[in-house]
Amino acid sequence: MPDSHAAPDGGAFRTIRANGVNLRVFCAREGRSGTPMVICNGLGQSVEILYPLMHEFPDRPLIAFDAAGVGRSDVPGTDTTIPQHAAMLRQVLDELAIGECDVMGISWGGALAQQLAHDHPQLVRKLVLAITSAGGIGSWWGTPLALAEIMFPMRYVNKAYGDFIGPFMYGGEAMLQPALFRQYAKHAIRPSYEGYSAQVRALCSWTSVPWLARLQQPTQVIGGALDTLIPVANQIALAALLPKSRIKIYQAGHLLMYSRRAEVGALINGFLDAPSA
Repeated sequence: MPDSHAAPDGGAFRTIRANGVNLRVFCAREGRSGTPMVICNGLGQSVEILYPLMHEFPDRPLIAFDAAGVGRSDVPGTDTTIPQHAAMLRQVLDELAIGECDVMGISWGGALAQQLAHDHPQLVRKLVLAITSAGGIGSWWGTPLALAEIMFPMRYVNKAYGDFIGPFMYGGEAMLQPALFRQYAKHAIRPSYEGYSAQVRALCSWTSVPWLARLQQPTQVIGGALDTLIPVANQIALAALLPKSRIKIYQAGHLLMYSRRAEVGALINGFLDAPSA
């Protein structure tokens, strides 16, 4: 059995310049037939965090990337808004000659996925929105502790502190099994403070509420009933506003895309393979 924390077979990194910023982009199974799946990652998270989840999609071409300011990508000289992040992702997909794709947005990446689907509806075939929200004023915030850690990320400064506080941020199974959280987080790459805080500002100043009901892509919404970082009320709201959506709620916290990845992977594969009608 392959190491779940190793890169999927045949995957490789490359550097693609978008809007003057060098982005680290990971591609797997580029020659494989089928619609590629683009994964937009969470706040401050590099591609390596996604490896265990990627193994649940062994037959799909996959594209993931370190957002500007995160992982091994460059830190932009000025703040980058969510629409600008989406424009940069579009440039990456153009460079890779991707004419149509499915997009999965996880946590912070859900904002980017929604924006890409709105700005380029002909590019995005289906959407998966996991443990995410409509952003800014259109969202329900997590616990005060989780919010404080989002704004002042001491967990990235001190690894021991991060391993302690992370389960309280994520809730659910992370609190009951803190070793599971440590296993999840051990391959994270510490983001720069400038890049991380710019991501926070981008999300806080953005919302999809004014146009969410106009998105026509079939959408699978995924939530965790025990999520203390992005409460499940956010996913219920997304499903209510999106005209072609369905929702699945797990008895899990914000760690569910790792802790329940086999179930989540089966759900997503079934959704993406089903006829759009």
